Amino acid sequence: MFLISRTLRFIVHGVSPLRFVGPSATLLAMLVVGYLAVAGKLDFASLDLPLDAVQDLGATDPASPAATSLQPVSLDRNAPRPNERIRLATFNIQRFGEKKSADAEVMGHLAKIVSNFDLVAIQEVQSPQAMPIARLIDLINRSGGRYDASVSEPIGHTTYKEQYAFVWDTTRIRMLPDSAYMVRDNPPPHNRMHRPPMVGSFETRIQPQAGRRPFRFTVINVHTDPDEVTSSSQLNELNVLDDVFIRVREYEYQVRQITNVLLVGDLNVSTANLGELGAIPGMMSVVGTTPTNTAGNKTYDHILMDRQITTEYTGVFGVVDYQRDYGLTSAQANRVSDHCPVWAEFSAYELPPLATAGRGGSIR
Repeated sequence: MFLISRTLRFIVHGVSPLRFVGPSATLLAMLVVGYLAVAGKLDFASLDLPLDAVQDLGATDPASPAATSLQPVSLDRNAPRPNERIRLATFNIQRFGEKKSADAEVMGHLAKIVSNFDLVAIQEVQSPQAMPIARLIDLINRSGGRYDASVSEPIGHTTYKEQYAFVWDTTRIRMLPDSAYMVRDNPPPHNRMHRPPMVGSFETRIQPQAGRRPFRFTVINVHTDPDEVTSSSQLNELNVLDDVFIRVREYEYQVRQITNVLLVGDLNVSTANLGELGAIPGMMSVVGTTPTNTAGNKTYDHILMDRQITTEYTGVFGVVDYQRDYGLTSAQANRVSDHCPVWAEFSAYELPPLATAGRGGSIR
């Protein structure tokens, strides 16, 4: 059984101190929105939604001495972003921890890359206090941006832990209140996924127009275990993620009336090896066979959606070659990450779907 629980979450506002939010109590005990009665599927019926209590963590202040060398940079966005479209990205920033986030050169590149996008889902953050994301947001905002972030608690079934993050431009995107949560394996120790996904829901900030509504969507942020996505693994995580996608879509439709769900992240497999996740009707990966690693020889990172429902996708996507774009050497590029950001463009306005997501993820 899986359950959905609130993330350990923070929001960064400008250069103000970082604030963490952790689970403390249970809201309504359980929300039950229906059973997923599909043969071979997981039971996602129980949804645990704990309340949050705020605590200050002064040690995570982005203005700490370790970050004082991070001077504002020229964001120099690749292209202006039109009001009627948004760009969403996913980026595995390899081992994004204390050391990397104190490297002024690397952080300057990261600030330039991230500021090209309205929303970025980040994987492989490695700091219990989420210092790397706090420093990144602070640097972008001191350079002229207006960004915020939400970060998960440290996750992983061993001593090695990672965090997920969502980073977004507050002038163009807003996170829906209380929409950040983790999809957890319950009860342990089933461990169907080494790193359970983080989920967040968003909508565009647009000029009001008669008969046009902002694009509302949910993002599932995932980093699979590379050892658990092979044909030899006992339980391929790609054959768990189809249940996650269907269950989250069902839940978001029931709670927030959202049907547009994107599953993004470092899946450690090519498009041809998405397993049961790729077999969901209408499911597509925007990158196809385009390499997404800095070496240019593997496709690991994906933005997945049901094209029958998410008609807001414009068909425009890209993989950022920051080695070429910023004139970096191979060694400099690898200091940033061994992955390239993958992005896709969407209408800023809701468009009618070709099909409707029904209960249990069925299409009708």
